[in-house]
Amino acid sequence: MSLKNKLFSFILMGHTPGKIPDNIQDEFNHELINMNFYRSKNISLVTIFLSVILIFIDIIFRQEGLWASSPGYKYLFYTHVSMVIVPVILVVLINIDKKSHFKHTRKPLFFVMAFAYFITLNSTFTAIIDQRIHGEITVFVIGVYLIAVMNHFKPLTSLGIYLINYLIFIIGITIVQENPAILRGHYANGTILVVVAWFLSLILYYAKVKDFLSKKMIEHQKGELESANQLLRATNHKLQESLSALDESQNIIFTLALALESKDPYTHGHSERVSKYALEIARHLNLSESDQIKIYQASILHDIGKIGIPDSILKSSSTLTIEEWSVMKSHPERGEAICSKLNFAKDILPIIRHHHERYDGEGYPDGLRGEHIPFLARLISIADTVDAMTSSRPYRSAGTFEQVLEELQRCAGTQFDPFLVQTFISLFSTKKNNLLVQER
Repeated sequence: MSLKNKLFSFILMGHTPGKIPDNIQDEFNHELINMNFYRSKNISLVTIFLSVILIFIDIIFRQEGLWASSPGYKYLFYTHVSMVIVPVILVVLINIDKKSHFKHTRKPLFFVMAFAYFITLNSTFTAIIDQRIHGEITVFVIGVYLIAVMNHFKPLTSLGIYLINYLIFIIGITIVQENPAILRGHYANGTILVVVAWFLSLILYYAKVKDFLSKKMIEHQKGELESANQLLRATNHKLQESLSALDESQNIIFTLALALESKDPYTHGHSERVSKYALEIARHLNLSESDQIKIYQASILHDIGKIGIPDSILKSSSTLTIEEWSVMKSHPERGEAICSKLNFAKDILPIIRHHHERYDGEGYPDGLRGEHIPFLARLISIADTVDAMTSSRPYRSAGTFEQVLEELQRCAGTQFDPFLVQTFISLFSTKKNNLLVQER
């Protein structure tokens, strides 16, 4: 809707183009009054200065005898004197207690309204007197538009000021102007000027409303942004604390897993070597960084369940009994149970539980087969086997990589995923020397 349509909507239907919410109405009124106060105070000082000059001119006119030949000059002198006296009185009154007008709006509001009515009324009476002398209404125009431009009044306030002065102006020029043609012209001009001045006052007032609302919106958005930043900082702080706690819990469990291996010289470093073999396979397959992290964590923790297995079984140099083998086979489930309490390990629990499953379904603990076994568990199963076969045990010496490759090929499709077997063979042919240099 255009500004013109908004104004007509306000006049004809009572719709307000700009509405100040009730919760900030007092703040807007305070800002509006203070702005009008400082502007009115500055105008009053200029008015006093100009009026002093006009008074000197009036005195010159008196010496030239114009007061006697045309009494209107004497009345102009009185209006000019009042233009000095009244603003001075208002300025003195408002400065009696300088501190109060910043805390309260009564004194500034009184000054603004009194000065606005005085300026327009003085301009109106001066125009009426000038009508008698020169037949002009220039001062009336100046006074009306000065208030319209310099002060931003609410619509009804400005309407009251203009109506009162318009009625006095019409009555005054009707009394002093005897020429009907000139009088009709002034009626038309005065009416148009007052209407345009009021429209101008409305435009400036609602521009002020829009500016105020925009400022409050910016302040509100700035406040929301600051609140969001504070929340973000607090969340980031909590996240850092959580990450620190996560790192600490992860380091503790990793240390525990490695400490478990260090009890047995034959398994010392096993988990780290498994992680190296598994990561080499993962990189050869171009697995994602996320999968590689899971592989590393699961490799370190895949045998953590052995912490609950008696040393007599773990370090036995003879063939395990059926009961002992049953206990030994429980370590994947024990490991899953231990790691289930750790937030960081929730994604690797299936790998820990199923790293001893067989591709033909004959593995443990759940007898999963083929693609039903998690892919990363199948991958770690191969890495686990590679290190187990190339490491010494109490009951046998370390095997060679050639023996490992033969075993993998023999068991492809039964114990191991055929695809991953071929992947490791390809990896070995490509990076043989790097795979051989594993820390024992």
